[in-house]
Amino acid sequence: MEITADLKNEFLTNSKAIEKVEVLYKKKQKFSGELQMVREDPFEIKVFDRDQDKDEAEHIVFFGRALEITLNYFDGTVKVFKDMV
Repeated sequence: MEITADLKNEFLTNSKAIEKVEVLYKKKQKFSGELQMVREDPFEIKVFDRDQDKDEAEHIVFFGRALEITLNYFDGTVKVFKDMV
């Protein structure tokens, strides 16, 4: 998945408003949880899933393998980012 300016801007400017991040990978693998960390350079996102064991709770988003990223906001808004086909 391409890291677009819109995607990057959403994480960098609205990180406090994001309640949950869902990442869909190839082969139907899905990871979701709270936004734990955003780094601007190099751009990196870390998600934390409280329902997983400690060893599996932290997840760094692999943009090269991601098909879709969904952001759920505290106000009920949902934004979906995915590559155009």
